[in-house]
Amino acid sequence: MGAQEVSEISAIVKPSYLCIECGEQVTELYKGFSSDIIKITHCGNCEKVADKYIEYDPVIILLDALLFKPQAFRHILFNTQFTFHWKLSVVCLLCDAYTKWARLSVSDDPSTKHFLYYALQWGFYAMFLVAGLELFVFLLGVIIPVKFFISTRNPQQIFDLNILLKALLLSCCGKLLVIPAVLWGQTDVETCLWLTKLFIFTASCQAVRVTLDCDKVVACAMVMCGFLAELTITGLSQKIEGALMRIS
Repeated sequence: MGAQEVSEISAIVKPSYLCIECGEQVTELYKGFSSDIIKITHCGNCEKVADKYIEYDPVIILLDALLFKPQAFRHILFNTQFTFHWKLSVVCLLCDAYTKWARLSVSDDPSTKHFLYYALQWGFYAMFLVAGLELFVFLLGVIIPVKFFISTRNPQQIFDLNILLKALLLSCCGKLLVIPAVLWGQTDVETCLWLTKLFIFTASCQAVRVTLDCDKVVACAMVMCGFLAELTITGLSQKIEGALMRIS
């Protein structure tokens, strides 16, 4: 086999690949020698396998991400072509809107009402706009301190806003926890809400930590800024919810 043929079946060089163990850049994750024979690349810094997840089933990767393992976060964010995070965000906003609208209607015998009932109410779509506003403020509240942190730590560092946005939007998948609550007929909306926020906070901290390669305290502080920014519009959200309650 000639050198040109080996080059054609080798892994594509991509400088943005990262070792999932130490976070150092690697030029490739594997080398292919035939259609079914590959050699996993080892990191030159930590000498471990650069990305073990390229041989794993997606379900295993998802479970490790749900366990907040930084290796799984690095694999998803830097070593894969994950592009449907925006579509996933819309689904999360729909779940968030349902939670908000169900909380408003909790006094109307919610045990007899289901997801489709709320989806047919125009107030549900108003809550979707409120959820979108809260998500925008949360993202803005995290991005601003992140940029400030980078400018003070290393002004020459190249900041990839798309990676950070993808990481934060994927962290908001905790809002999908409302789906099993609906399927199981649970009506304790407040408990679901707090569990969702706890999941999003933990996942966002891990995502920021992996993206910026910073310690846990700094990551938690930046995510907390986002939650505080979101809290500033809580009063506006409550006014909108109150107006909808009076109308309905």
